[in-house]
Amino acid sequence: MEMILNENDIVVGAKFDNGTIQDYVDEAKTYGLIRVEDTTANWFLYNDMDSPEEMKAFYKKVKNEEHFIKNDFGEEIVLFNKKGTISFEDLTKKIDSYLDDEVMSSIY
Repeated sequence: MEMILNENDIVVGAKFDNGTIQDYVDEAKTYGLIRVEDTTANWFLYNDMDSPEEMKAFYKKVKNEEHFIKNDFGEEIVLFNKKGTISFEDLTKKIDSYLDDEVMSSIY
């Protein structure tokens, strides 16, 4: 996975063999976009204890639509607006891999 950096050398996404992932694609910097082969979905991380009220309202709105949530000990990966054939589970694996790589790159 090749990290994409902004002008301040901060990780804002990644490229991998069959797709890309971006941290934020909306003006409010609420959610990102993942593309894998023929599939796209929006995604964000959510933690009920640490999220501001605006994010809690957005989370509640997304939960009323088609969505998928993977809970990792209180921090949730939330996917929505999926189009394409790749499963939510496979998309979540790519996001997990990206987040793990992002954490490791910030350590070094």
